[in-house]
Order: sequence, then structure tokens, then C-alpha cells
Amino acid sequence: MAADTSIPIDSIAPVDTFEGPLAASDRWRAFVGRNPFAAATVAGLIATQMATLVGYYFIGVGLPQTPWPLFNGILVAPQTAYGTVASYFAGQSIHMVDAVVFTILYAVLVYGRLPLPNTVGGDIVKGIIYGEVLGLISMGFLVPYVYAPKQGFGLFSFYGPNTWKLPLSIALWHLTYGFLVGTLYSPIRARQSRVS
Repeated sequence: MAADTSIPIDSIAPVDTFEGPLAASDRWRAFVGRNPFAAATVAGLIATQMATLVGYYFIGVGLPQTPWPLFNGILVAPQTAYGTVASYFAGQSIHMVDAVVFTILYAVLVYGRLPLPNTVGGDIVKGIIYGEVLGLISMGFLVPYVYAPKQGFGLFSFYGPNTWKLPLSIALWHLTYGFLVGTLYSPIRARQSRVS
């Protein structure tokens, strides 16, 4: 059995003073601490792509899919038919730009302001809170007034053909996104170096 090379969070020293090999998770967290914009970009792309894949599989458990790239395709390429390759890729492009922008906003404006500990667990909860706030915006505004205007979805999308199932799908999609953002955007903060 291999020795555990991870470093306890409460014994963090400046990143450049670590001796010996770091576990992959610690190396990533150190990268996040040194490169917050690049890390937020990567975290946003990964979290959004994984949540989007999960959203397509909701149909397997009786929930409606959340095909955000297709919905975005209608908005950015209205001259193309819904579901075409051109519409999908236009929508996926916008979807990924949204991913980067919203995750950078999380890193810059939200992460440090949420009154939770800067630990892996605290960071996951921060990401979930952020994701669910975006989910509320999505189900309360984007779906009923942008993606499907005048189709009777109503506030928080409860009045559409899927009643409670669509808001649940949206909440689960954003739970997945938030969990992954919180997991991936969890920096090791360098403390003052110890006097030898």
C-alpha cells in the first residue's frame, strides 16, 4: 500500500516550500492558488461539460433533459432549425463562454465572500450554493422568459408540461455544476512562511 502523500489543510505552508512529492489534488489546489483565473476557466469548462452530460441523462430517471446547448443555439442562431448541428455548435460555444464567465465571476466576486471555511468541504458547499443561485435564476427567468417565452412555463417553470420535473432537472443540473466548481476551485492559500 502506497504512503499517503497528501498534505493536511491545516498545516499549509507557502506552496514553494513543500518538500517531497505532492498528491495530484494538492498540486491542483496549489495551481488554483497561484493561477485563479486560469483555474476558474478550467474548472468552469469541466464543470459545465460534465453537468451538461448529466443533464442529457435525466431522461433515464424520468426527468426532462436540460439541453442548454440546444436552447442557446436557438438564441444565438435563430435562423437555424432547432437541433441541427449548426444550432448545437453555436449553442455549445455560447454555453462554454457562459461557463468561463460565470466561474470567473464565482472566483472573483463570490468565493471569498461566502462565510464558509476555506477547506475542501467548505469550498464544495460554496460551489453548490453558487450553482443553486444560478439554478434559481435559470428556472425563474431564463427558461420561462428567454428560452420558452409565452409558452406558459410561469415563474420558476412549474407551469410547463413537466410541472415539478423541469425545476427539479434544473436544480440537479446546477447542483452538479456547483459541486464540480466547488471541488475544482479549491485553492491552497499560502500562509506566512515559518521561521527556521
